[in-house]
Amino acid sequence: MSTAFSYHTTQNSNIVATLVQAAKRLGAWLNHSSDRRERAYEEAYLAESTDRYDLEYRMRELARANPQPSWMSGLSR
Repeated sequence: MSTAFSYHTTQNSNIVATLVQAAKRLGAWLNHSSDRRERAYEEAYLAESTDRYDLEYRMRELARANPQPSWMSGLSR
């Protein structure tokens, strides 16, 4: 009598694959620095502006929230 083993895709293997994928996404999120996340938030906030005046208002609002020394005013982040 020979016993043949076959691999079946089960719900358990799908759960493991899902957990592995979630762990990878969590690791990628943790690898992003807080500065990069803050920058992405600011860019998304500015992209929601409806016109030039709204954009300028939002830029001033962000500048007030994150003041920089005067000697850094010409430098980008």
